[in-house]
Order: sequence, then structure tokens, then C-alpha cells
Amino acid sequence: MAKSSRAAATERAAQMRAEAVRKDRQRKQVIAAVVAVVVIIIAVAVGSVIANRPAPAPAAGGNAGAAALSKLTTIPAATFDAAAAPTAEQVPVKLAGASEIKVDGKPRVLYVGAEFCPFCAIERWALIAALSRFGSFEGITETTSSSADTLPDTPTFSFLKAKYTSDTVAFTSVETQDRDGKPLQTLEGENAALFQKYNTQGSIPWISWGGTHATSGATVKGQAFEGKTYEQIITGILDPSSELGKSVLPAANVMTAQLCDQNGGKPTNVCTSAGVLAASALLKK
Repeated sequence: MAKSSRAAATERAAQMRAEAVRKDRQRKQVIAAVVAVVVIIIAVAVGSVIANRPAPAPAAGGNAGAAALSKLTTIPAATFDAAAAPTAEQVPVKLAGASEIKVDGKPRVLYVGAEFCPFCAIERWALIAALSRFGSFEGITETTSSSADTLPDTPTFSFLKAKYTSDTVAFTSVETQDRDGKPLQTLEGENAALFQKYNTQGSIPWISWGGTHATSGATVKGQAFEGKTYEQIITGILDPSSELGKSVLPAANVMTAQLCDQNGGKPTNVCTSAGVLAASALLKK
């Protein structure tokens, strides 16, 4: 009987140890499952944050952007003169009842746009080309239009830090937002009043030419820029027979003609060039 009791006790102890081992295993399995769930939740949360974070700007162009800008600001006169005739849609509209705006006796160009704006992106190419015939820029930087808009990530330039020097033309620029839509510069005072009076839809890009004329929206063709790099864009612009050349060069000639008409035809070699004289015939005076 004693032997039987000892055997039963031993067996019971073994069962208790086995039960303890089983419970410990279950506890570890539960902990492991909880940890796995937590890891998955954290991974999903991090993934969601990354997915919803604004896309970083693609590389702004580096040497390619700088090289394109250098060529854009020094387009040969012969290239402008070989350009196709401008279209009526590229000609600035005369503003009813508007007064001249001059700075130190020079007609003032006011550009209003934004870095995210794809139509601003393509219009800057023509505007820089035209203004470079009257003076020089410093501080222009490379950027791209928004990744989430029409013509995504179009290579372009920003006037945010730009300074313009000219003896015959004055230039003011307002880049209202960055490529992610965040505020940059504020349109104020007479610039805001001019913009609101003659651009009731608030469209950008909007350019005032000497206060008496304006263009609203892009005057160049967006599809000509689609999917192209800095190098491809400037190469196309420098070829008057390409789609880019047929769009940007005539637009630049019209802009140049408008300013020549407002500043007394200076500089003479620019204002009497064949391409500018041809564009002058379309001006709304």
C-alpha cells in the first residue's frame, strides 16, 4: 500500500511538471503572437506614414539644369529669327483702362506663378529666354513641377531667389507656393490689386507686361515638354523645326516684341531683329 502511494505521488508530480511545462509553452506562444501582432501594426503604421508623405522633389537637374539655363539665356539671334510665326493666342491681351507701370522709366514685367504649377513650369522657359535679351539673371534655381499634377515633374526653374538686371526692362516675380503647395511669397499691394482686377479667375501663370497688357496661362504647348529632361528640352528649343522650338521660340519673340514696343525699341539690335519685327505685327496696341 505504501509502495502504491509513493508511485501515485511520483506520477502526480510528473503530471504537475508536464502541466507546468505545457502552460509555460502556451504562455510563450501567446507572448510571441502578441509581439508579432504589435510588429505588424507598427509596420502598417510606418508604411502608411511613408505612403502619405509628400513625394520628395526629383533631383532638380544639377549640372544638366545649369547647362540648360546657360543655353537658354544665350540663344543666338539667328535661332530666334528662324522661328515659326507666333500664333494669336501667344500675344498679350490689351487691358481695358489700364495704366502703364514703370520702374525708373522702364516697363515693369510682373510674373505671378507657383513652383508646383505645370503651366508655370513650361512658361518660364519662354519668359527667361525673352528677358535674357534685355538683361541678365542671378539666383535662378532649378526645380520641377508637382509630381501629382498634369505634366508631372516637368523640369523648370524658379524665380524665388532670382534677381534681374537690365537697363531697359524691370522685372518682379512672385512664386506663391512651392512644388508641394506650401506657401512661399505673398502677392501684396499694387501687385495684388493688379492681379485681382485683371485676372478675376486667379489663373497662373499670369504675366503683366508694363501694366497695360497681360497673358494668362501658358503660351507654349505642354505636350512638347511631356516626359523630357532638361537636356532634351533645351535641345528642342534650340531647334526651330522641333515641336519645342516651334512653340517656345515664337512665344519668346512675342514677349520680346511687346517689351520693345513699351521701352522705346531698346536694345536696337534685338528690337529690329527679323523674328521680333515679325512678331510685332501681331501686337494689340
